[in-house]
Amino acid sequence: MALGLYAVCFAGGAFNHARDFLGHGPRPYAAAPLPLEVFWSALLPLDVAVVILLCCGRRRAGLLLAAAIMVVDVAANSYAVRTYGWDFSTALQLQSLFLGFVLGSLPFLWSRGLGRPSRKA
Repeated sequence: MALGLYAVCFAGGAFNHARDFLGHGPRPYAAAPLPLEVFWSALLPLDVAVVILLCCGRRRAGLLLAAAIMVVDVAANSYAVRTYGWDFSTALQLQSLFLGFVLGSLPFLWSRGLGRPSRKA
């Protein structure tokens, strides 16, 4: 169930970034400083990569990539809101909540179902 939520959320993120590219052309984040523009543009393939990794049996790689993306995304978006006053604080709050879920669930998902012997007798 938790992995399904990861997949849905990252697919939703990929959808939003794809919509930005379709609606605003090849540089939808050009108004941002270059490091933010590059990062936000990279989120489309990175979000898709998380979904593919999780759905194709590469759970640990998908979990690590998901956690890394969310940590950097929340940090980058927090920086943009505080430094430039851009108004996406509602999205940032939702991303922060999801980051907490990802970091909180990762240890439980790391070894679950990976062939470890059961301690049940």
